[in-house]
Amino acid sequence: MFICKLSALNENNFGGKAQSLNRLIKAGLPVPQGYAIASEGFEEGRLKKEAAAELDVLIKKLDRKYTYAVRSSAVGEDGAESSFAGAYETILDVKADDVRNAVNRVAESADSGRVSVYAEERNARGGKIGVIVQRYISPEFAGVLFTADEITAGREFMKGSYVKGAGEKLVSGEGMDGSFSLNAVNYSYDGPAETEPYMKRLYSCAKKAEKLFGCPQDMEWAFSNGRVYILQSRPITTLHKNDTDSFEINDSLCGELLLSKTNVGEIFLRPISPVTCSAVRKITDTLGIPLISNVCGQLYLDISGLCSMIMSFGCTKEKAFEILSELAGGIPEGMDIPVYPFDKKAMFKKLSGMFRPKGKKDEVSFGKDFKNHIAETGIAVSEEIKKAHDTAELKRIWEKRCIPYMKKTLSAIATGLSLKSLFATRAKLEKLCGNELADRLLSNCSWNGHIESIGTLLAVDDVINCRMTRQEYVLKYGHRHADEMELSCPYPYENESFPDNVIEDYIRSGINAYEMKAAQEERYRRAVEVFKSRFPSKASWLERVLKKYSRAVHERERVRSEALRLFCVIRAYLIKAGELTELGNDIFMLYIDEVERLLSGEVDLKNKIAVRRKNYEKQLAMPKFPSIICGRFTVEEWQQSGGAAGFYRYGESCFDECDGVINGLAGACGQAEGIVRVLGSIDEADGFEKGEILVVPAANIGWIKIFPKAAAVVTDIGAPLSHAVIVARELGIPAVVSCQCASGVLKTGDRVKVDGTAGKVYIL
Repeated sequence: MFICKLSALNENNFGGKAQSLNRLIKAGLPVPQGYAIASEGFEEGRLKKEAAAELDVLIKKLDRKYTYAVRSSAVGEDGAESSFAGAYETILDVKADDVRNAVNRVAESADSGRVSVYAEERNARGGKIGVIVQRYISPEFAGVLFTADEITAGREFMKGSYVKGAGEKLVSGEGMDGSFSLNAVNYSYDGPAETEPYMKRLYSCAKKAEKLFGCPQDMEWAFSNGRVYILQSRPITTLHKNDTDSFEINDSLCGELLLSKTNVGEIFLRPISPVTCSAVRKITDTLGIPLISNVCGQLYLDISGLCSMIMSFGCTKEKAFEILSELAGGIPEGMDIPVYPFDKKAMFKKLSGMFRPKGKKDEVSFGKDFKNHIAETGIAVSEEIKKAHDTAELKRIWEKRCIPYMKKTLSAIATGLSLKSLFATRAKLEKLCGNELADRLLSNCSWNGHIESIGTLLAVDDVINCRMTRQEYVLKYGHRHADEMELSCPYPYENESFPDNVIEDYIRSGINAYEMKAAQEERYRRAVEVFKSRFPSKASWLERVLKKYSRAVHERERVRSEALRLFCVIRAYLIKAGELTELGNDIFMLYIDEVERLLSGEVDLKNKIAVRRKNYEKQLAMPKFPSIICGRFTVEEWQQSGGAAGFYRYGESCFDECDGVINGLAGACGQAEGIVRVLGSIDEADGFEKGEILVVPAANIGWIKIFPKAAAVVTDIGAPLSHAVIVARELGIPAVVSCQCASGVLKTGDRVKVDGTAGKVYIL
């Protein structure tokens, strides 16, 4: 058969528009009834004899009280890459007896100059043409609606335009009678009153279409006799799409977002490899939380995504960012936060699937007390991986052991955090007793033993003084280093000389971490006495609050450490896969799902490795991107605008200026004056001298070994709960974070005064 009802299509030869309408109808959207003629029914722009006979039968069945719209539906039309909108002929208000002639005219338009020009301009190719015959809707208004901005990809507002009567003059560019916008996050309408009664229904259709196709839509619609009709919905072809095949990924071009390196940039200090990129995506997809964005290999915290998620629970944008502020750090004054509609139901569905998986139970149970044995279980799974004899056995271990292990670990992590105490405590204390005293009160989280990040330093002293064995140290801290979530980087425990090198560095530094910690605990005790003398009635309240905060920080640090066990298992799997497939380190240029397919022998992916490695090496050679990005970002546009290290907003010139004072966030209180040492990576740390001011883009647990030598710490990115802040507080080192541009403005040898209480760095 060459002709089929739009609602019943099951083949791809009816063209892109017909397939799109078919999906819309099945999803319950109001699409006019109609039929599609397959591209195989035409030859040289005319109907074939058999197809013409089918059309004659159809025409006899058409209701004469209606007229019809005859449109093209070419293969490739209205696709993700090209739309061919307006290129082919469209004939409206056609009487039933004239449908056959109209069908031939539309088919003949495939060879028109308009199609050729469109194809040439966009380097696209029009496919074989099919035709659609639909009941014609005689509209009072007709128009288009874009569910995202065609240029910026912003999704907070949907924008549309319309004409009175049929919409062809609007589509063809002849003119319009009105325009409007819809708030896509919390519905509201801004536009002429004449079309307002229809808009809530159009908004609902647009949301359904976006969810159905999984991307922003360019929709054609009509309002007639009090009803809304959807005439077409296609992807907005002007929007950027990531090229995962070649590993050219830039999420800032795919949607208007506010991105910050805070927290995420402290974990991933360098551009990530393809396999690490896929692992991070897999984890965030499993959680259903828009957490991380990738900009040319450099990872950012997605502030827009997190704000959008919080707003979906009824918060205002301002309240959402206030909730995030301790996690996200500061953003430049006056910078708006782009947001977009967030489907919290989809997130809950993913989370419930993680906590209550359906289907068969895991082949091997990890035990009821799994959350207290994540490390030991991970090591056991890694040992199983190492013993795999062939690809089939390795694939089985991945499916039956690794994936369940990862899901259970994520579940244990997600249920173990006390977010309320973590984020709300500082604000309460500051309101009551001021910033400096609050800072000192939060500087001792050792109620339940030392926190994980400072424990890596104190444990070295324990090994030296025989309070801990080397084996115990390797088991507890052998997975912690500066690039600990980059799967292509070896973990310390893989090096036979670990932890001897760490011990030698500690002895050579001349520091005593326990003495520093004891001095800070004494300052903390004095701060508690000051608080109790000022607020005697709140003494027991303070003790309860600080205990809860200490537990929350402990748990967050533990969670971060345990999350790394996932990456240890994945790295063991990748190393073994590289060995069994003889790809070696090239395995890190593939994505996680590709490695699975490779082990199954489904496809040869080796041809993708060379181009990805080339792009990855190009990303490794790029300079450090801005700490904050708002809107679309490309290296070329950024450098042309001034190449600021602090923040970049699309369309503006940005330069790092400080006028003698660098402003940041108060990290750890106190003041220090000294000579600056700017370090780009921990590999440069050997030259760092005791008493210098440490200035870095970001600091994570890999930097802990030189913290005790620093008179003060200054970072470009960071927040009150950042790693650098917590460690600096615990050791009594003044710190200013979220300076945005400190490592770009300051030079090694500069003399500065760091005021950790006020959050300022003065260039002397």
